[in-house]
Amino acid sequence: MHQRTILVVEPDGKLRAEWRAGLEGMGFHVKEAVDAANGLRAAMRTEVTLLITELYLPSQSGHCLVRVTRREEALRRLKILVVTDHSSDEDRAWALASGADAYLTKPVRLGRMLQVSARLATARAPSRGELRAGW
Repeated sequence: MHQRTILVVEPDGKLRAEWRAGLEGMGFHVKEAVDAANGLRAAMRTEVTLLITELYLPSQSGHCLVRVTRREEALRRLKILVVTDHSSDEDRAWALASGADAYLTKPVRLGRMLQVSARLATARAPSRGELRAGW
């Protein structure tokens, strides 16, 4: 079976390490980036199944990695999970409208993040609306 790659773009090194250990323990290959620019480069250079990112990570070509990723033709099928400190309904609605497939608010239990990540990374390409309905 093909090992699926998950890209974690998260500025907090301790959190990245925790998520990496959990995801690798589930059999995923994990790439990491600390900011949007490096995250976008990694996504463009590697076959990535799922992007896990903080909501507001500024990039040179936009103020949100989710939006920038959705503008890239090569990355349009990439699933995106936002895990963020921003907990308002407006932030959630904005993230989903910008192209996120799922949205979790920090602090999030590791088990919950892993459950949602595995579901997204192994889904057989349902529409984003189908995925959103399940959260």
